Amino acid sequence: MPDLKLLWEIQALDGRKRALEKKLKGGKMAEELKSIKADIEEGRALFNKIKEEYNGVKKSQKLKEMDVSSANEQLASLGKKLYDGSITNVKEMNSNSKKLESLKNMVKKAEDEILALMEKQDELRAKLEGMSAGLNNKAEKYRRKHSGLLAGQQKIRQSIAQIPLARQKLLDKLDVETWQRYMDMKKRFNDPLARVEKATCMGCRMGITFNELRLLKIGEDIVYCSNCGRMLYWEKQG
Repeated sequence: MPDLKLLWEIQALDGRKRALEKKLKGGKMAEELKSIKADIEEGRALFNKIKEEYNGVKKSQKLKEMDVSSANEQLASLGKKLYDGSITNVKEMNSNSKKLESLKNMVKKAEDEILALMEKQDELRAKLEGMSAGLNNKAEKYRRKHSGLLAGQQKIRQSIAQIPLARQKLLDKLDVETWQRYMDMKKRFNDPLARVEKATCMGCRMGITFNELRLLKIGEDIVYCSNCGRMLYWEKQG
């Protein structure tokens, strides 16, 4: 009488191995990590774009400050000439007075622009600081989840590594003919052996015949499901 309990345990180990190998690929966790990584990369690209804008504003402010400094030097020099009596020509005095007024207006306008640029810098700096903190949090979340995934995968590999020996021990006890018949059916089914529960083949979920159930209870030979063709395994209760 073939010992299908051994075969059932071997098939269960094979099924467990397949499930563990699938889990090893990461599944939901790997997809989550992929999503977090994409989010970080997108955030970094935006951060760099805003940082480039910030540096441009900072450079513009520096240039404006240099213009104001140069204009103030000209104002000081021109004011001295106008008020120390070194210019006596009325036409020249009028010309320099207009130039002085123009420089003052230019300085006022430039200083207003510098204030606007400073406000823009403050706004961009605050945005960059917030983004940097957010990116750091996401990077830490990614590292934590990645470490968890690696640790989990290591445990899975250890579990997979234990299966071949347990499987071989069972296989050594199984008769060759039963194993050969099982392997022949592997060409049709991933799991050729189906458990029978409440007179139902759990492979195809169809009810088996009374005669099939009777033969299973006798247990003299392998019984096949008349619906799907799988080998049937019935475990005596009690």
